[in-house]
Order: sequence, then structure tokens, then C-alpha cells
Amino acid sequence: MATIAPSHDTAIEREALGWMSDPYGHFDYNNTRIHTLPREEVEAVQLAAMNLRLAERRQQVQVLAKLADTQGITSLASLDDMAPLLMPHDIYKSYPVSLLAKQKFAQINSWLSRLTRHDISGVDVSDCDSIDSWLTRLRDETPLDVGASSGSSGTCSFYPKSKLDYRLSMTGMRVQLAQKFGQAPQPGDLDDKIHAIIPLYRDGHASMGAFGKYSCEVFAKGDPAYWHYAFDFKLSSDLMWLAARLRAAKARGDASQVDVPASLLARRDEWEQAQKDMPNQQLAFVNRMISELQGQRVFVMSTSNLLYAAARRGLEEGLSGVFAPNSVFMGGGGAKGVPLPDDLEEVICKFFNTDRMISAYGMTEMNSFSVQCDHDRYHVLPWVTVFLLDLDSGQPLPRHGKQTGRAAFFDMTADSCWGGLITGDLITIDWDHPCECGRSSVGIEKKINRVSEIQGGDDKISCAATPAAQAEAMDFLTGLEG
Repeated sequence: MATIAPSHDTAIEREALGWMSDPYGHFDYNNTRIHTLPREEVEAVQLAAMNLRLAERRQQVQVLAKLADTQGITSLASLDDMAPLLMPHDIYKSYPVSLLAKQKFAQINSWLSRLTRHDISGVDVSDCDSIDSWLTRLRDETPLDVGASSGSSGTCSFYPKSKLDYRLSMTGMRVQLAQKFGQAPQPGDLDDKIHAIIPLYRDGHASMGAFGKYSCEVFAKGDPAYWHYAFDFKLSSDLMWLAARLRAAKARGDASQVDVPASLLARRDEWEQAQKDMPNQQLAFVNRMISELQGQRVFVMSTSNLLYAAARRGLEEGLSGVFAPNSVFMGGGGAKGVPLPDDLEEVICKFFNTDRMISAYGMTEMNSFSVQCDHDRYHVLPWVTVFLLDLDSGQPLPRHGKQTGRAAFFDMTADSCWGGLITGDLITIDWDHPCECGRSSVGIEKKINRVSEIQGGDDKISCAATPAAQAEAMDFLTGLEG
């Protein structure tokens, strides 16, 4: 049964405000406390937070106001009442793509301003001649640090993430990964400088570049001597977009027609060479870190196959247990369709001196990562409400029994925008059986598929919002002449 709103309860609202504004501090940065709250209490606070955020954000986020007003939604009586206000992930690439090719960044600013509560109207971008210069200007002059996707579909997403959002994401990494569940946090888990090893970029607007500098703040406590990255340059969003447009042109069967500025197309060889050199450079970097930081406590965020290659080589050379045993290793992805070895975790753990390699489920559009437990479930933080949506109707599936549906979330901690998101992922949750690991938080099963993969490459998202409301919101969002 869906949680129903209680009569006005100031105690629950105060609790909700604590979760919304400083969730980790509210629980004394104690990961065990965070993941052992009673479900009834969590859902009551979630519902109160939804109503507080709706009252606040409908005055600040223009597209939310359109979506809510058209449907006459002023408050929510149950968690499932949120469904018509959840926004599909592709809304963050709904701008006319021709604006990028024509470098019309002032118009893209107008589009972006309708998705965030932060005022960017006073930012002069008239002299910006690239995606990188535009995003850097926004980062320098506003609270935003806009997240740019890799553009795998041919069109880059621009998510109005704030600097505060990024810091909260990385704090969540440290709180969940540096502590052992079931134990009180040790002083070093929260306060000590930990070497952050990121085999990626010093900077950038995509997550591959952005997370590095925030790991320096949170894990290395701002000490550059504790911040280690493979590439001492900024990951270029322009080159990522070029690669996306090249892929799209190739898929159309006409690779000669690429709608990007000529100056960017001229950098094609630069990008292709960088991609070719990248694997060997990353492996050399990890091997150098192994040599320089033996015995130290480290935080490593990398792909599993890269960690495996370094570990395998080290074991063959007679090395093992190279880092401190309380180090943290987060792997995942990066195999590019190649099955990972059966002994992957065994090799990595033996070489790097860790109990297990940790995985997490998350995305740029959310502040919160769900960390995988020993029983292979991704546990959702209590300030994130998870929904399973029917693929055809977009309506919420029951919050009981074992259900499989499209993943959607409401993140009450979102600083910059609304926080309600419909994803392209198909997930499974058993609502009725607590996880054997001891966490009471919602656990997503390990197998996560892309909806597009099970639907033959297409993914037309069905929303619970009325068609008229969807149309009016999108017309407003993309009507950049108004």
C-alpha cells in the first residue's frame, strides 16, 4: 500500500528538512545508521520532503511549474502521486541540437535556465566559442557545475548540477565506502587524508573529469599531494561531442556529413589518437601509483578491467598486498562488451590487499550513489525515493512483492533542480524481503538492463503525466524564441 500523507506533522517536517539540507551530517556521517531506518519512518519523511520541495521548487524551476500547474498538482497525498511530476532523463538534451553546431550558447542558456533554480540570466556567453568555454563560464560565475554527458546517442545532455550537488555526491562516496557496515565510523574514515587515485582526467564537465577534483576535496581534504590523476589536462566536452556526432553520422551511413564547426572537425585526429593511447597510459599510471604509494590508504575509482590488468601483472612479478588493508576500491564498467575474467575479484583483492571490490549504481542526474552490499544488492539511500514504473503506461508498480520495472527516482537533496527523474534502466526490487546483509534500505538487484536493449534499440519513455501536460512543458522548454 502506498504511503498516505499524515495530518500536518511538524516533527516529520523538521526531520525532512534535516535530510534535505545536510543528510550525512544529520546522521553523524554514520553509514550503519543511515541504512537501518524503519521503512515506515523513511517513507513518511520522504513524503513530507516531497511536499516541501514541491512548494519550494515550483516557484523556482519553470518547467516544473508548467508540469504541475497544467495537471493541477499542488500537493502529494502519497508517494505514488509523485509519478506525474517525474521528468524523463532525455529532457536534459531537449534543446535544438543545431544550437551547438551554431554555437548559440545564449539560447542554450535560456533553455537551461528553465530547468534550474539558479539564476544564470546575467551570465554573458556572447564570446564563448566552444562547449568547454561556455560550461567553464557558467562554472566560474554561477553555483552551477553543469554535467555534460558523453553523447552516446549523438546528442549531449546538459544537466544543471551544482557544485554543492557534486560535493554531496562525493561525501556520500566517502561515508559509504570508507566505513564497514555494522560498525561505528572510525575517526580516520571521516577526517584523515586518503590518497585519491583517479586514472582519468584532472578536470572536465563530464563525470569522468568532474569527479576527480571533488575527490580531491573530500578524500584528499584539498591536499594536491594526495590527489593523483592519469591525465594532467581537462577532458574536452567539445571532443566528446565530436565523437558522438561522428558515431551518429556513421550510423546514418554518411560519415562525411558531420554537423559540427569546422574548427572542431579539424581536431578529429587528436581525439582518435588520444583514445588509442589511453589504455596504455592508464595502465602505466596505475603501475606508478602502486610503486609510489605502497602501504598507504588509498581510494581508487576505476574500471574493473584496468584494475585487473594491473593486479595480474603485479602478481606475476611476485607482488601482493600493496596498499593498506582499509583502502577502498570501486570498480565497474569499462569492459566494452568483453566478458571479464572469472577470477577478477580474487586477483584484484589479493594484489591490492582489500576484502572486496565495491560497485555502485548512480548517474549524473542524482546526488546519491547506491553501493552494492555483500549480497549483490544496490542499497538506495533513504533520502532517495525509488519508483518502478510500468513500461507501457508509466504508472508506478505496487510497492510490495517482487517487481521489475523502469527505474525512477526522487532525490530530495537536489540543490540545483527538481530531483525527480525517469531513467532508461530496468531494475528489480523485492519490497517484502529485507536484504540478508542487515540493511533495511531498499535494495536493487544486481542485474540492471537498459530498456532500449530489451526493446530492440528504442526507448520511448511513457510518463504518468497527462499528454497535454507533457506537451505544454516541452513546448515551453524548447520555445527558445519566447
